[in-house]
This record gives sequence, C-alpha cells and structure tokens, in this order.
Amino acid sequence: MNVSKSGVVCAAVVWGVLASSALLAAESTMHWYEPHYLPSVDEASNRIQFLSPHFAPMEPVGVSGNYSLAAGYQVSRVDVNKLGINIAFTKSGVVQGTKYFWGWWGGLYDMPTSTPYKDDIVTSVVYADVSFFRIWDGSALRKLYPASWCVLPVTRGAPRNSSLCVNSEADAEGLIDALATLVQASGGALVSGYGMTVEGIPEKEQQKHPGQGGLQVKEVDLDGPARQAGIQVNDILHAINGKPCTGRESLNGAVNDAALGQLVDATVHVEVVRKGNPLALDLHFPGPSASLAQLRKNTAEQARKAPAPGPGTQAAPSPGPRLGIQVRAVTAADVTALNLPRPRGIVVVNVEKGGMADGMQIESGDVILEVNNSEVGDLTFFVQFVRSGAAKSFHIWRKGQALDVAVPESL
Repeated sequence: MNVSKSGVVCAAVVWGVLASSALLAAESTMHWYEPHYLPSVDEASNRIQFLSPHFAPMEPVGVSGNYSLAAGYQVSRVDVNKLGINIAFTKSGVVQGTKYFWGWWGGLYDMPTSTPYKDDIVTSVVYADVSFFRIWDGSALRKLYPASWCVLPVTRGAPRNSSLCVNSEADAEGLIDALATLVQASGGALVSGYGMTVEGIPEKEQQKHPGQGGLQVKEVDLDGPARQAGIQVNDILHAINGKPCTGRESLNGAVNDAALGQLVDATVHVEVVRKGNPLALDLHFPGPSASLAQLRKNTAEQARKAPAPGPGTQAAPSPGPRLGIQVRAVTAADVTALNLPRPRGIVVVNVEKGGMADGMQIESGDVILEVNNSEVGDLTFFVQFVRSGAAKSFHIWRKGQALDVAVPESL
C-alpha cells in the first residue's frame, strides 16, 4: 500500500473498487497526480461548487469498509467548511413489483405494486486526514457509470467514504487542485505519493531468497515517480538508500525524509530484484511548486489582515465543548447490540444532567449518525465540529428508530 512514515494507510475505497468485480479490477488504472495549488481558499471552494453538479459518490459494500461505484445519485447538499467537506447524495424512485393474494374462491391472483424508495450517501473529506490523492480511471465502465474518473484521498488512520467521481480526467485533476489547496490552507501536510502499491514478499519468493526482507510491487500508478523510474509489477524492493528494506515503514521513511520540506527536487535510490536480476533505480520527487509557495503567502497575508478587537471589546472565547455529553466511536460489537444497519457514528456514553444535551432529550446509548445532514466521520472530527460551533442538527439512532434533534443556537 501507499503509506507515509506517520502511518498513512491507503483508503479502503481503493481495494473496494478493485475487488468489487473481476471486470472492474481488470479494467482499472491508477494515476499519480501532483496538485497545482490555487491562490486562495475562496477560489478552491468556488471550484468545488462549480464541479459539484457532476459529482457522483461511491457506496459501501456490506460492512467490510469497502466501496464501489454508485450510479443514479444526485447531489443534494455541499458543505465546505474549515475542517473538511461533506457532500450529500440522494437517489429516489419507484420499484415495480407483484404481490400474490388468495381469492375467495381459493385460487391465487397477482396484483402489481409500486413501492417508492429513497437512499442517501454522504461523502466526507476531512482535511487533517488526507496525505495525498490518486486518480482511478474507470472510463472503460462509462456506459454503466457516467462519472467514472474518481479522486481517491489516501488517508491517515481509519478510512472513510471520501472518494468523489467526476466525468473526465481534467475534472478529476481540477478537483484535486481544489482539495489540495483547502488541505494546505487548513494547516494539513500533504506528501508526494510515490506511485506504487506494495506488500510483503510472498512465501515462494522468501524461499528463493532466505533471510532477505523486502517488499513486492503489486501496482504501479501511471505518471508517478515509480513508473518514471522504471519499477514494474512483481519487482522486489530489497534496499532503499543503501539500507535494507525491512518493510513499508523503511520505504515510507526514506521517501518522506528525502521529499518532505525540500525546496528542490529530491531523489530516493532503490535496489530491486526483477526475475532474479538486481537493478538500481532512482525515484525522483518534485520540489514544492511555485503555486504552493504563493498559496502559503496569500494565506499568511489574509491571517495578518484579520481585524483585531477594538477598544472596549473582548475577543470571542474559544467555543469549547458545551454540549454536556461523553461519547465514543461505534465498534463492530455495537452493530448487534444497538441494532445498527452498519458500524458508523458516535455512541453517547453519558449525558450531563441539566446540560444542553439533556435539554435536547439526548440519552445514553443514542448513536449520533449525522451532523448537519452529513455523516459525523470519526470521533476526532465530531469533537472538532461540535467545538467549532457549526453543529445545527443531529440525526440520531435510538433503539432501532431514527430521530432528528435540533441544536440550540447557544451552542
């Protein structure tokens, strides 16, 4: 997998896409892309709003954490804020069917039925989670999925449904430019993905080279440093910058140490074995672009121009948590215990008596599924969002029933 020194894991959505069907896996292509940063947050937000009518989501497959392409959904809401982006999609229609009844004479007869349905998906991109972006080319499936160029954020920690699909490669690149701009402006730290997916050496290869560690290349992105260096699928990485490759962390550490914070292009030297033959190759990483330097300058200038409190006024206090609840993340065990459709949301562990949540009639054991009609994401994101004062409504799961609770203006 593409991972960073700090424990970045490739979003499970990649594996959901590649594993969802043999056809999908056979025809998919991953692209490496270096963002071109926009001058400001406003311009990035405007581009996302401009592209949003063409967005399509991915949908969860079972409870495994994997996702596959979805069709027929329309954007119903786009929320761009200082923590991340929530995009709500909806699909509705009527299912035609047949019901069978016993007649009074004892025979069976059928009657056509029409059953309306509505389904929702929320895609969330949390700036602090993102390390870099990849583009998946599913254009061979365009007849089934019109929006089949998908931007896949590679995230730190637990993956979320954060992938967005658009109609063309140019739109996918434009979307990455906007997202990367928002991530950097929010204080996030993007790294330069090295453009390949790796895993441990298979047992057969270990038998051929006993005592040697390393990684086997499983996939090479188009246009990325690995492809440009000449690395191929099934190559075995044995050494990086003259040191043994003991696992993903050694590769990630070498890449990050060389590429992060550099003002000029960086190089990582790798030694590989291909069909029994040793090869020495160099991965080249571009230095920060001029557009990134300009974005940082503009962001800093905007912060300096923020008006200071005038005489006789006080700065607004930090919002802080005033909801009066203790919460934890949903676990797999909660699915059965709390009768959840799938493991998502935040569990309310305790409610402070007389507090705001108590007045809102939130109860211990409630599961908060959505904030402001968007999935809450992980526990850290939920806490940050509540502290920001931006929470206006909660969608709650209580004993098998869904409830909507409005948040008082005073939060």
